[in-house]
Amino acid sequence: MPDIENHTLVIAIQAVAWEIRSLREVVASGEAGLDDYQLLDDWLHAAEDLERAYDVEAKTLANLPPYRELVGA
Repeated sequence: MPDIENHTLVIAIQAVAWEIRSLREVVASGEAGLDDYQLLDDWLHAAEDLERAYDVEAKTLANLPPYRELVGA
């Protein structure tokens, strides 16, 4: 995996979580198109990738907040 700064990883996680929440709102509203469902699936996969990368970093750095706090869960 390419090296990125931890704060960049945190910001990316938060941005992806925000996008997922937004897309889930669209889906819940009943106004989602097929593209919205595909986008949501793509963003969820990105979140999984980011969580795996974060878990690796969290094993070596004690000052990172828990992943769930970053995503608002």
